[in-house]
Amino acid sequence: MIFRWKSLPEREIKRRGGDNSMEVRSPTMAGGLFAMDRDYFFELGAYDLGMDIWGSENLEISFRIWMCGGVLEINTCSTIAHVYRKTFPYSSKKDVGHKNAKRLAEVWLDEYKDFFYQISPPAKDVDMGDISHRVELRQNLQCKSFRWFLDNIYPEMEVPSRDYIAHGEMRNMGQKNRCIDNLGGWKPPSRMGLYTCHGQGGSQYWQMDRKTNEIKQSQNYEYCLDAVKDDQIQLGTCHGHGGNQFWVLNTIGEIKTSSGMCLGHDNTFLNVGACTGSAEQRWQWGFVFITPQT
Repeated sequence: MIFRWKSLPEREIKRRGGDNSMEVRSPTMAGGLFAMDRDYFFELGAYDLGMDIWGSENLEISFRIWMCGGVLEINTCSTIAHVYRKTFPYSSKKDVGHKNAKRLAEVWLDEYKDFFYQISPPAKDVDMGDISHRVELRQNLQCKSFRWFLDNIYPEMEVPSRDYIAHGEMRNMGQKNRCIDNLGGWKPPSRMGLYTCHGQGGSQYWQMDRKTNEIKQSQNYEYCLDAVKDDQIQLGTCHGHGGNQFWVLNTIGEIKTSSGMCLGHDNTFLNVGACTGSAEQRWQWGFVFITPQT
């Protein structure tokens, strides 16, 4: 779970009525860049002291603000400077990223925490420490559900079971220990290929959009698999207009382009070609939510 800047949704533009000086209501915020009444900060539970160093604390307090009766706003006329140190004055041998995110998920995400574990499998085995006092805090504050947050505060948020055809790793059925991987290329026009399946999400986590039939990279939803040439499948900026970024998953695991070609590989990189029925052109997704086409 990470914070990303997004363009304002239409509903927020309408709420502001064209006044660009008006505050912006934001579902979450970046860490370390907020001002809050001191008494309210502690009344709301301050920081989760079970988290280590940094990471996820900004999302945790964002969810808590909204779900427990507060409002989170960006002051468009404010000016903030954020100075980074050249080196960090602290270190840890613990997996603090997954620990912190797991604490957030277990306290605040309700049934949606299952999607977090699908995206970040290593978090399942991380010791998150005692969360009983944070669960009690949520009960005492009479906070709303995470479903309420999604429906009312961030309805644009993609929910796998609602918005995806499938998501997770894409395992080749001809070489069952190899998965589609970005091979370290996180931005266009990086070529996509095969790598040993590692079960860690990240470079091997993908989602197939139900509305556009795009296959998106998990770490940056703005980039999609793009069949720019038959022998080259690259990352491209998602455009939502079909064409080279339109894919169809069928019942035997073939992933076809809009022209009916099948996604395959040359043992290193992905390609598309005439469908042969070969296991090398069939793929097993981690999770499938709707019945594929025949």
